Parts: sequence; structure tokens; C-alpha cells
Amino acid sequence: MAKESVKQRNLNIEVLRIIAMFLIVACHATLHLPWLLHVDSNLDFLPGWKSALAYAVVQYGQVGVSIFFIISGYFLVRKAFVWQRIFKTWFQMFCYSFVSLVIVLIVARFVALPDSIAPLLSGDDFWRTVLWSTVPFIYGSYWFITAYICLLLLAPFINCLFKYLPRQYMTALIALLSFFSVWILLGGRTTPWNNVVYAILGYVTGGWIRLYWQEVNDKIRTWHLWGIIIFSTSLMIVFNHYAADRTWLATILGWPEQIKPGIQILPMLIGAALFILFTKLDMTNIQGFGHALVLKTASATFGIYLIHENTFWYRLIWPSIANILPFPDSFFSTASTALIITLVVFVMLGIIAILFDTIFVHPLTKFIVECVQKWK
Repeated sequence: MAKESVKQRNLNIEVLRIIAMFLIVACHATLHLPWLLHVDSNLDFLPGWKSALAYAVVQYGQVGVSIFFIISGYFLVRKAFVWQRIFKTWFQMFCYSFVSLVIVLIVARFVALPDSIAPLLSGDDFWRTVLWSTVPFIYGSYWFITAYICLLLLAPFINCLFKYLPRQYMTALIALLSFFSVWILLGGRTTPWNNVVYAILGYVTGGWIRLYWQEVNDKIRTWHLWGIIIFSTSLMIVFNHYAADRTWLATILGWPEQIKPGIQILPMLIGAALFILFTKLDMTNIQGFGHALVLKTASATFGIYLIHENTFWYRLIWPSIANILPFPDSFFSTASTALIITLVVFVMLGIIAILFDTIFVHPLTKFIVECVQKWK
């Protein structure tokens, strides 16, 4: 493959990273804004198509997560283990978490904290908050980043499977992990599905696409991929609606408790289809400033996640927005307002993440890595 085409394909993936993080931010906006699902108030799941659509937006946040795991498998399946890759991800998470704690502690000495944040720094919750902020990987403060780091640790072993097992075995592994994702919907009380298994499925899917997709490419058309996306999205919405209705069968199978995660294999299917579609796009017309903007924004995606899912900032961001804006009075105004809010939050946090990474995280990471290499 020519050098130029490799760069172009990578630009496609960087655009996909941005879209994936936008979906994640939209998911959290839908969960936390009081005129949407407002899960912070412990409201029960409401029946109806509007609620079903709202939870489909939440499940599309998992599409975004799936895309990140798939991208990792696609690009790392042929690469050797590098400890710096794990350290950079962990250290970025630590910096965002620890600096957030320091900022809040300093602000608390001069002004009264909002009611949503103040309890985190009082009583026994204070020490839980300290743990959350100082050992975020061990404490599982950010489930997505924790799963991602675990995935990087497991990547060399998964790569060995790709190296020594034939395609049909790796396809069977994808099928087995996919079954784990729907196990709970069959009425089971426990399931082997968890965040790390989820990450592994995404990695194996990405690796499978990298190594074997050309063998089946001629048999699968673009409309097949769009069909997967449309069918999976429709099935998401129908499931959400049926589960929220609490029919006899849905209650017996425990589906009302699964409305938020939904049918968990579907986001992975949609993510894989979108990934393949994006590798086919021609983005040679994106040059100059647009090219640089895409790369810079894509580099800030983890930072956007680490800010808006921080235990302090998510309690501040969404209530503040809700207090500023009036409640929308129609479905169209609700959807359009939510879209604008998601875009504004994404852009603002992206700017903050770029500045923080450029000024603090990346220079300090580089310094530590260079020091370690010198000591070897």
C-alpha cells in the first residue's frame, strides 16, 4: 500500500474517533440532563417510544466505545508489546483525575461547593473520593479507560491467538464472546460478560477485520453494512420499548433491568459496520487546516472523556446546563437542544483537553519516559 493511502486511511480513522467520542458525550448528556432520562434522580424507566429512542442514544454511546476497541485491534494486532503505550494511557488518566481533585480542594477553601459536589468531600466519602482520584485504575474510576488498559495488557496474548490459530477459530471466538453479551437476556442471573470481555471482543473484531476482511470483501456490499446498522438500531429501539412495557415475558427474563445496556452485541455490530464503511471513504479533499484540525481533535478524545466523566465535573456540567436553559416543550426542540448541547460540550471540553495535554500531560509523560529509558 502506498504511503499516501496509509495516511489517508488513518485520517478516516481519526474522523471516526471524533464521531465515536461525540456519541459517548451524547450518551452521557441523555443520561444526566433532567429533561431527558435524568438517571441521577433514580427515576424509573418510563415506557413509550420517546423513552425507547432516548435509551437508543445511550446505547449508541456503546457504539462509540466499541469503535475505540475495534480501532485498537485493527492497528495493534500486528504490533509488538510496548510498555510506553500503557503508561501513556494510564498517566493521562491519572493526571486528569488527580489534578481535578487538587482543583476542587483548592476551590473548596475559598468558596462553597455546589450541593452536588460538596458531599464527596465530607465524612467517609472524602476518602473514597481521594481513592477515586489518586488510584483511578485500581479503583475503576473510569470503566472505559480501565478496560482499555486491561486490553493493552492482554493484547500480546490475543495477538498470539491470531498468529497461531486459523481464521475459523478466531471467528468462533467472536461468536462465543458475542453469546456472552446476550447471555443475561435469556433469563440468567449471572453472566461472564464484563467490561474486559467487552474490550476483548472489540479488539478481536478489529484484528479480524485487519487480517481477514479482504477475503470476504467481495461478498459484502456497502448496502449490507448499512442494513446491519439500520436493522440493529431498529432492534435496539423495539427492545427498549418492549422491555419498558414490563410485559409478563419481559419481566420473567429480567429485561426491564437491561434497558440501559440493551442488547449488548448490537453496538459492536454497528461499530464494526461503521468502521468498515469509514475505511472505504475518500478523504483526500481534507487538507491543510482541516487535516490538522481533525488530527488535533482526535488526539483530544480521551481527554474529553476524562473530563466529562470525572466524578466532580459531570456533577457540575449537566446540572449547570439544565439551570441555564429552559425545558424544551416538544420532541423536536428536545432533540435539537440536546444535539446543540452535546456539540458545545464536546467542543469546549476538546479545547480544554488539547490545552491540558499540550501544556502539562504530554511534556510530563515524555520526560518520565525519557528518564526511564536512560535508567535502563
